[in-house]
Amino acid sequence: MKHYTQSLPYELELTSRVLHEAARYFFEQNNFPINQEEYTILDCLYMYPGIIQIELAKLILKGRAHTGKFLKSLEEKGFITRNPANQGSKIIMESAITPSGMELYKKITDALDEHIKEANECLNIDVESVIRNLKLIRQSAMEKYNIKFN
Repeated sequence: MKHYTQSLPYELELTSRVLHEAARYFFEQNNFPINQEEYTILDCLYMYPGIIQIELAKLILKGRAHTGKFLKSLEEKGFITRNPANQGSKIIMESAITPSGMELYKKITDALDEHIKEANECLNIDVESVIRNLKLIRQSAMEKYNIKFN
């Protein structure tokens, strides 16, 4: 019998923790005015203009309320705007990146691209294949165990 501490789920958990800390360190070292989670939201708003909070929460695997806190923080810092819009019979809040938010997004993206490129060069693996396989593992686990982030 294999020990849990020698299993794929455990290795993935440890790797996730280490990479999360590495990203947190990257943001702190560069003195960016936003953290990794806020940058992730800017990235999603850039990729999916008009995305609503509940869809954004599903995309980043956070609860709707938790996602709302990040959106509020970004709005208070002037990096996004949130405006009411009609969606059928409901009123929703649409988020958009401001010009200063776009400037910050591009600055962080450039620095992060270089950082990730350097990190990937140290690895002797097909990074794109690993990413595809990790997505498959995540999607499979979410379906099998009916995992939802609300």
